Amino acid sequence: MSKVQAHSYDLGPRFSELVLHELDPRYSREEVTLAASSGELPFGMVLARSADGTYAALKEADGTLGDAKAVLIQHAAPSESTQVVMVLRGYCIINRTKLQWDTSVTRKDEAVQSLRDLGFAVRAIEEVEDEA
Repeated sequence: MSKVQAHSYDLGPRFSELVLHELDPRYSREEVTLAASSGELPFGMVLARSADGTYAALKEADGTLGDAKAVLIQHAAPSESTQVVMVLRGYCIINRTKLQWDTSVTRKDEAVQSLRDLGFAVRAIEEVEDEA
């Protein structure tokens, strides 16, 4: 018999603005380890995986863009030690306009293509304001 681990996460109302559809949370979500000293990361931050298996904000340095691997779906408080966070790993439709990027990233189209290669369907849904 297998065991099912259930965790409760307060994803908040912004979740539905970023995640337009999930195939199945058992496939699209995963708990990963955020690198120590990653700083504060907002909901929707695009992440890269380092050689040691920890995740951090995707960055671009000296014209080289890291490889986008996941999207953070919770707020990550600053910490001097590693922390476990929930991310999206694919198999869902996400709103490109709600993704968060490190300030160093200028080649967002390439990063979005990396997410598509992982099984994300990325759509740009603009804000619509109600008429008064």
